[in-house]
Amino acid sequence: MKAAKVVGRVTATTKYKTMEGKKILLLRPLSWREAAQAFRLKGKDLAPEPKKSIIALDSVGAGASEYIFYVSSKEACQAFDNDAICNYAVIGILDGVDIKE
Repeated sequence: MKAAKVVGRVTATTKYKTMEGKKILLLRPLSWREAAQAFRLKGKDLAPEPKKSIIALDSVGAGASEYIFYVSSKEACQAFDNDAICNYAVIGILDGVDIKE
C-alpha cells in the first residue's frame, strides 16, 4: 500500500464497460513520512507538486484534498466486484499517520 493525496478528478465520456459508474481520481503520490507530516501540519500544503501524478479508480468514495492509500497491479483490480481493469485503486481514506522514529 502507498499513500497519496487526491488532487483532482478525471472525467471520461467513454469508458471500458467494467469501468462505467466508477469515479476516477488524480493522485499525488506521497511517502509515508510526507503523509505523517501532512497530518502534523493539519492540512497545510507540503512541498511543490511533483512532476508525476497517477490516475486511480476509487473504491471508497474519496474526495478532493483527502489523504488516501492505494494499491497497484493485480491488487487494484481485486478492489472491484466486476474485475475492472485498472493499474491503481484507492482502497482507503487516511484518518492519520503516526511514524515512530
